[in-house]
Amino acid sequence: MNNLDLFGKTFSCSCGRRHSIEPRKVLFTADALSQLPAVCTELAGGAKLAAVMDVRTRQVAGARAVEALTRGGWEVKEVVVADGPAGRLPVCDETMCRAIEQAAGGGVGAVVSVGSGVVTDLGKWMAFRADVPFVAVATAASMNGYASANVAPTIAGVKSLFSARAASAVLAEPDVIAAAPNEMTAAGLGDVLAKSVSSADWRVNQILFGDYYCGRAVALIDELEPMYLRRPEDLRERKPQAVEALFHALILTGVAMTMAGNSTPASGGEHLISHSLDMMSALDGVSHDLHGRQVGVGTILAGELYRRVLAVESPVLSEPAEGIDRPFWGSLADVVAGQYAGKIERLRIAKAALSGGGTWDRLRQEVQPMLRGPERIRDCLTRGGAAHLAEHIGCTRRRLLGAFIHAHEIRPRFTVIDLARLVGVLPAAAEEIVEQWA
Repeated sequence: MNNLDLFGKTFSCSCGRRHSIEPRKVLFTADALSQLPAVCTELAGGAKLAAVMDVRTRQVAGARAVEALTRGGWEVKEVVVADGPAGRLPVCDETMCRAIEQAAGGGVGAVVSVGSGVVTDLGKWMAFRADVPFVAVATAASMNGYASANVAPTIAGVKSLFSARAASAVLAEPDVIAAAPNEMTAAGLGDVLAKSVSSADWRVNQILFGDYYCGRAVALIDELEPMYLRRPEDLRERKPQAVEALFHALILTGVAMTMAGNSTPASGGEHLISHSLDMMSALDGVSHDLHGRQVGVGTILAGELYRRVLAVESPVLSEPAEGIDRPFWGSLADVVAGQYAGKIERLRIAKAALSGGGTWDRLRQEVQPMLRGPERIRDCLTRGGAAHLAEHIGCTRRRLLGAFIHAHEIRPRFTVIDLARLVGVLPAAAEEIVEQWA
């Protein structure tokens, strides 16, 4: 079965699970918005829906989406998400979600988002809370969340993650996606390049803890990758084939998360570096960059970290730290400490597993082929016009180093950053890695 034919299908997988794929429908076509009313009618009951967008996405597609839905007989409550203070982009948090719910009013039979990261997250969160279908209209190939159920809000200053409502359909017009700002398309490239690290992290968790793992989910975008990796400059030049391949790769990466039931296939240690930068911004007010741009830089660091970790032939294992660096996290320390406490037992299990006969050799043998070297990642980002240095994401090397050293503390998930600390590569090599690559 072609991976682009999976939408809406249910099938038994070699991983032992039976997967039911959401979204049921993905339309990447010039008349996608004209088909939006029929798609909503097929998926949702009632006559009223909420259309969530921000001021920018309203201009590029939101107003036309509302017009098409109204002509199609829907009562549409248009909800424009407000920018943050000082003109910053909107944020996804509990306050904003409640604000758009209040603006939409009651009786909504479906939620349609028109936008990219934050707008899509708010739409799927609102649909989840209202228990109604969700449809995503994409406006940029900038992130992998269109097809996943995951929402990554900021709660009490901490970048969090939970499962909400996956889109039943994703619609996009090629001209709109291609016309998105180059930095957004480059952010999508950064997000999708993380796959080699996040997939390796997932396999490590299977080896060490016996976690569920699906090779089919990992391989979903293998056939698409050459269309934007061989000539990433085609993305910078907005060439249709490369942009379409990137868009579908991001959609399928979201599908992989839905297949796994969490974000593990697409979010490993590299994402934690980005989330740490976001949380540092919440502490000191220094602006952070687009998620995918930060992830691209984090993927380079994680790629080098994997290279150094897997080069260790006979590791001398360190004792896991019992707590976090509370002064670093300041007012967020209690919440971060609660997250880290959920991982301490897992760290002990990992150390015991790595001490057993053959586990380390098996891990090195199975994980190595999944990885791309940091040189290749950086080259691809550079040629695609994407961020690949600390300065590109508005960050000093000292600030990036702080995120790199502390990223393992913010989530219970075990990643290459934890593995590097167990085998003694971190924290000793952190500064050298940042200086070398960022």
